Amino acid sequence: MTILISLVIFTIASLDTANAGNPKTTSIDKLLNKEISYPDFAKQQKLEGFVLVNFTVNSDGTICVNLTNESDANLKDYIVGKLMNLKIIPSKENTSKTYDVKFEFKREK
Repeated sequence: MTILISLVIFTIASLDTANAGNPKTTSIDKLLNKEISYPDFAKQQKLEGFVLVNFTVNSDGTICVNLTNESDANLKDYIVGKLMNLKIIPSKENTSKTYDVKFEFKREK
C-alpha cells in the first residue's frame, strides 16, 4: 500500500509574483518534504487528514507557528512539533518570511 503526502506552500510575505521561481521557496519545499513524513501513529490508525499551518521563518532561522487549522489534533501536534524543531538557514536579506502550508495525508488505495 502506498502512502501519499501532499505539500502545498504559499508564500504570503516578502515575495512578489514576479519572483515565483524563487529558490528560497524551493528550499523550504524540499526541507519540509524531507523532514515531514506520514507519522507511524497515523499509519497504524489508517488516519487521513490535513493540517493548514501559517508560520514565520524568523531572521535567525527559527520557526514560529502563527495559526493552524486541521482535521485531526494529533496530526496538528505532529506537524507543529516538526516545524518547531527545524532551523532554516537565514536569508542574506536577514528578514522574516511568512508561509501558508497545507500538509495533506492520504492513503492511496
